[in-house]
Amino acid sequence: MGLRGQRAVTISSGQAVRFLVTLIGGSSVAFPAQWVRGIVMPASAGPNGLVTWAGVEYERTDLSARLKVVSKGVSSDTRLILYGNDERSRSFAVDKVVGLLDVEGALIHPLPPQFRGKERERLLGFFVGASFVALIANPLWVLELPLRAQTLEMFAIRFAESKAGESDSRLHVPMVGVDEAMSMSTSPVS
Repeated sequence: MGLRGQRAVTISSGQAVRFLVTLIGGSSVAFPAQWVRGIVMPASAGPNGLVTWAGVEYERTDLSARLKVVSKGVSSDTRLILYGNDERSRSFAVDKVVGLLDVEGALIHPLPPQFRGKERERLLGFFVGASFVALIANPLWVLELPLRAQTLEMFAIRFAESKAGESDSRLHVPMVGVDEAMSMSTSPVS
């Protein structure tokens, strides 16, 4: 998957989580990118709602309804996110793909204590970007898998601390600008 635009990311603690940041209605929703298998146009779905991509079928789920967020409806920016792991896969519509972003673990915040209900199953926390606050969707809840504690730890990317004189070999994650287009490939995000 390629996304045009570039935003350098500095990671000082040596650990981060890579997110696919999207818009659903008026909310920025981030998904751990390790399980993103592709991003396709809504027309890729068959009449039964299934998307077949690289030999895998992705059952459609109405994630905006499950998140209790009102979607803006189908537009030229609407994309289907193909999401899955070895156990289960799903596709769901987002109003817009913002881009990929590596977020340092220290910048990921838990939900405030006033959130005490089912939203704690749906959301793992949030982080603040330059112009948005992104809610982090629980990938296990998205795929309707058994929930577990410390879910984000399984998506952590660890970077070795570089010493003086060593070159920085970390991937600089592309970020899509608000008005920039998106290109796609069949490669899964890893």
